Amino acid sequence: MSFNENNLIPCERVLPNIVLYIDHEIFDNQELSAVEIHFGECDPCRGQMEKENATLKLMRNLLCNAMNESAPEELNQRINQQTEDLYNQMLQEGDSDQITEITYTQTTYTEFTSDGATQIEITSEIRRQFPLE
Repeated sequence: MSFNENNLIPCERVLPNIVLYIDHEIFDNQELSAVEIHFGECDPCRGQMEKENATLKLMRNLLCNAMNESAPEELNQRINQQTEDLYNQMLQEGDSDQITEITYTQTTYTEFTSDGATQIEITSEIRRQFPLE
């Protein structure tokens, strides 16, 4: 990056790199230092960076919330019915002593890390206990 007479890089060089700065993707220490000095001295660029940062955080939160929805009740009912049918089938086959509980787990967790990566973990839980006969 080139510097102007005040030893600051020009705004035209900083503005296109705001998202890179926010996502910690400026890896050259001298360039990073120059951008940080520029934000410290230039209120309009710092304001634009803060606005971009707030917008990115809002979008990340919206995506996280959108991915955290409950399964439809109809799906839960179908799973419960299929579990009941499986148990009844097992009763007919004489295996009732061995199965007392069925557990299925699945959850969705989405995280946007500071380095720009996205992590998604899926887990849910369905638990059905059967009486011993």
